[in-house]
Amino acid sequence: MTNLGAEESGLIRSADRALRLLDAVGSSPDGLTAAELAERLALSTATVYRLLGTLAERDYLVRTGSARYILGRAVDDLGRAVRAQLIVTPEVRAILTGIHDDARAPAYLTVFRGDDIAVAHVADSPQHPRIGQLHVGFTEAAHVTAFGKIMLAERDDAALRGYLERHGAARVGPKSVTSEEGLRAQLDEVRAQQVAIEVDEYMPHLACIAAPVRSRSGRTVGAVSLSTTTDDFTSRAHEFEKIVRRGAWHVSSSMPV
Repeated sequence: MTNLGAEESGLIRSADRALRLLDAVGSSPDGLTAAELAERLALSTATVYRLLGTLAERDYLVRTGSARYILGRAVDDLGRAVRAQLIVTPEVRAILTGIHDDARAPAYLTVFRGDDIAVAHVADSPQHPRIGQLHVGFTEAAHVTAFGKIMLAERDDAALRGYLERHGAARVGPKSVTSEEGLRAQLDEVRAQQVAIEVDEYMPHLACIAAPVRSRSGRTVGAVSLSTTTDDFTSRAHEFEKIVRRGAWHVSSSMPV
């Protein structure tokens, strides 16, 4: 029987080689050199260098000081996207509906989407509608939203600074915190309390409270939040906190990974 080549078997040879190369690098804790990859994949050094150049350009690989290649940030972004897709299951949608019903307020699930923080699901009703701007796919103003602060608190100072350099920290509400120092102080409080609150930071007369969703390994992968008027939040803050913490725990418990 004749062996089929990659293209004859339905595979695109260059894509197949790139994926095999990523698999090889990912399976090596210390990374691999170009020569090691060429030997392991039975490819010419020239071919390996072309693949490495393309993958490094797209941030799927990073060349270390010792000329070894390790996985890059884009691979982690894909992993986050996979986890986001795993999070918004029918079970999680039902949990969010229950949170909305208990709070009599719109409930939101937020996840990482690459370097962004995005609303992945909203549970609301005509009686308790969502805030118009906070639609599925919303990725703006993480520095002034409760769910954004929960997820920014997962980042260290260097990653936070990089996020602010890319996205900025504009004043969008009467009490928006726009300085890195002020935001870092807020995030320290979020880490200590494991809950985030914003009042009049994103828009006037709006309050929001959020709690972290965690993977089985304990990593923050999302946030559950509720939004309401400032007056309603002032009178029901303790109730909202209990509901959002319990809801985030239930969503976390449903995580497959």
